[in-house]
Amino acid sequence: MINARFGCGLVMALAVLASESSVRADEAFDLHATLIQPANAAIKQQLDAEKSIRARQSSAPNQVAQARPVGEREAPAYNPALPKGFQYTLDVSSAWALGNTGFHTGNMPGGVDAVAAYGFSKNVRAYAAYFQLQEYPLGFDNGIVPVYLQGLAPPIGVQDLHAQQIDVTTKDKFTIGLLQNLVVLGKHLPLPLPIIISPGYIARTADVGGQNDVRTIEINGFPQTVHLRSEQIKLIAFTVPLVSSPKMFVSFTAAPQWLLRTNGANQTNHMQMLKIGYLEYRLTDKTTVFLQPSMAPSYLPPDPYPEHLASWIYGIAHAFTKHAFVQTVISTGTPANYPQLGIKSLTCQQLPCAPSQVTPALGGLKATQVQLIFGVGSPTTLPL
Repeated sequence: MINARFGCGLVMALAVLASESSVRADEAFDLHATLIQPANAAIKQQLDAEKSIRARQSSAPNQVAQARPVGEREAPAYNPALPKGFQYTLDVSSAWALGNTGFHTGNMPGGVDAVAAYGFSKNVRAYAAYFQLQEYPLGFDNGIVPVYLQGLAPPIGVQDLHAQQIDVTTKDKFTIGLLQNLVVLGKHLPLPLPIIISPGYIARTADVGGQNDVRTIEINGFPQTVHLRSEQIKLIAFTVPLVSSPKMFVSFTAAPQWLLRTNGANQTNHMQMLKIGYLEYRLTDKTTVFLQPSMAPSYLPPDPYPEHLASWIYGIAHAFTKHAFVQTVISTGTPANYPQLGIKSLTCQQLPCAPSQVTPALGGLKATQVQLIFGVGSPTTLPL
């Protein structure tokens, strides 16, 4: 164990240098609200319309070998369409961190979400959203990590991260734009298949401990200053239904995605595949429970290669009125290809080691949080 004075300086530095990372489930969570749910809503609308048409056709009188009576309208053809016109959602949220954070499990900063959509035609709809997600990562103020001196291979000591409590609360901010396109395969077949194709753009940044995300960390053995929680992504999502009934709906989304540009420790920019399943069960006309497992890639500046995050989002939503709702959402995720979480080690640039000369090396990021959300808006864009 390194001496108390030296350790205190290191911990003080961590409060500023190492508090800017948290779980990558945030991306899966916000895509859940902006990509998955709108696509599901559009698909369900088309499937419900198809069922309604077929029900009317099957209940019509038998007209075999007879001309249609004068004045009777012909049964409408199946003609799927996205919602036209303007729709919106606005909500506020409170959040609590779960798990052994080493700091606290109390309230985190509140969040605000805003969504707007406009249908230009029956096949095209634009979708824009701004989301805030509160998180508290594991591995930043519990455990013991080695301390290195720049240029020396063996560690010069160790640091107990729990020696002084550090607030590493993170508020991620997402700006998301999508262009939904409805394509129906086999319109004249007994079971047409509606598919939502959504090219999109995601920009994210964050506040950490009430500050921005510009920090200096250890990358390939050298200090480098980067925007730790900022990235820009382009993607194309494909959403298809798997099960649709009065009580249950299941869909699957696959979305190849790329960084708009690499930064920090990023080494390559190959296509990464986002895979998201979705299941909802309607307890009543106003209350729904839902589950969303996903495998979500995340490629922030501290990452030499993308994290593959196995995440789970689940909860319950209740509609008070046609345009007012409340929901409780739990989101959690664990990187499948980063065995060590949070801070892996600390490096002093030179002796004597001042707090400003300490840089952390970061591993995988994991967190679990619960959100309580109250909102108003169109039911077709509720972030379920």
